[in-house]
Amino acid sequence: MPPTPACSLMTFLALFLAAPAAAQEKLGDDPTKVTTKIGVKYNDEVSVSGSLAFGPVTKINARVSPSGDFSVGGSYLFRIGIINFAAGRSTYDDGVTQTNYALGTFVPLNALGLKSGKWLVFGTAGYNYSESNVTYFDEEVGDFLTVPLSNNSGYLGLFALRPISQTLTLQAGGIVIRGTDDYHGLAIGGGLTSDLSEKNSVTLSASHIDNSYTSDDRVGISLRHEF
Repeated sequence: MPPTPACSLMTFLALFLAAPAAAQEKLGDDPTKVTTKIGVKYNDEVSVSGSLAFGPVTKINARVSPSGDFSVGGSYLFRIGIINFAAGRSTYDDGVTQTNYALGTFVPLNALGLKSGKWLVFGTAGYNYSESNVTYFDEEVGDFLTVPLSNNSGYLGLFALRPISQTLTLQAGGIVIRGTDDYHGLAIGGGLTSDLSEKNSVTLSASHIDNSYTSDDRVGISLRHEF
């Protein structure tokens, strides 16, 4: 008799929620890697980010920039995936500001028995609540108006890593977003990481965000040190 959907779900949850397997070496860009690190990134402005690991499965994460953009949250590593929570604020080139509260996960597809060749592919999914201040020109009033908007949304996507040498790793990813009040969006990005030493690396990256409130393109460079 084939397993019922309920049995399949319970089996998946038991596997996901089990304690992590023995620690193994992971790529620096692996989103399931729990480590203490600090980084500096420039894309339109400088931001400082870091993670502080408490043992092999728990860490807190933070990012801040001079403009006031920030994020803070935490991660917990399960056997086949990681759960992340984050709260933060972002400002885009067109003046839109967004405050976000997000709960999401990354699951490596090979942990589910799916083959991806030389690529290390992660499925990602989550929930996001956002509050936005959208500024637009009202022709009837003859002035710019700022309107507060809020939204509940969910997202699905993929993130992939591809080592191309002992020191170079390609990265690529994208998510689609759907939410209340016909809110929708797309975010895609990619990059190249070069390991400068065992603990230090530099990454060149580019991203495009397009949603119901704003559109934004960014190119950046970041430096990272792991402890």
